[in-house]
Amino acid sequence: MRGEAPLLSVARASDLPAIVAAAMAMPQRARLVDAFRGRAALHFVDTFLALLAALRGRLDVADAVIVPARDANGAEALSVVPEIARWWPRTAIIAYVGAGAQHSTDIRGLAAAGVHQFVFPGFDDSGVALRAILGAARRQCAADWVMHQLSIIVPVKLHPMVQMALARPDAIATVRVLADALGVQRHTLFNWCVGADFLRPEEVLVWARLALVGYYLETTGTTVETIALELSFPSDTALRNSITRYTGHRATELRRAGGLSAVVEAFARRVAQRRRHSDLHLE
Repeated sequence: MRGEAPLLSVARASDLPAIVAAAMAMPQRARLVDAFRGRAALHFVDTFLALLAALRGRLDVADAVIVPARDANGAEALSVVPEIARWWPRTAIIAYVGAGAQHSTDIRGLAAAGVHQFVFPGFDDSGVALRAILGAARRQCAADWVMHQLSIIVPVKLHPMVQMALARPDAIATVRVLADALGVQRHTLFNWCVGADFLRPEEVLVWARLALVGYYLETTGTTVETIALELSFPSDTALRNSITRYTGHRATELRRAGGLSAVVEAFARRVAQRRRHSDLHLE
């Protein structure tokens, strides 16, 4: 990523990301306030039960939650993280836990439960580092949700391709780079797609990237220009042209049409069209 503020960790000033922090000690609260002042809307609650209540209420569209391993009542984050991951899958989850071997069980358990990123007191709980962790958590959350939506269209054999493209969208913009990231040759990706009777690798990559674009257009106020820059499109014009060519929508229309859902629908139509075309050739 280029610069201090990674992709969509901060939307437009009038649409700051909402972060709910639960059971933070006063020194931790102070660090969060200092790190996100003017960059996010922070909401503090005292317990994990209050966190769930906040998510169910007016904060049901929280962009991220930050939790320690345990709250003031001794409740464990492991009791709440799976519920957040299940019911609020587009909310990034960050765990604020201690470093060291004595905390390794908490870290492993929380990672398996759905935590996207970790903050370690005294190491990366300062302004720039905290903002970077928020950005990374939101990108990982976005990739997970987009992959979930695309998994019903993309054959299982090709899931590693899409997962890698979504995990590193700023770096993987070509099939060659995608193949390198997966540790295979370009023709291997082609063979995978042929074996799955699916679209060519370059088109799979385009659809994966456009799905992520659709997600960001839908869930943030970030401009097409910023998305194009951060996802390494040649230009915002190139991105706009790709959106129109593949989805049939202009970029501004895509946001109003549902963003990710509109891209997924267009992708499904393209796959169905290809299958019909293949069936005609087989007759």
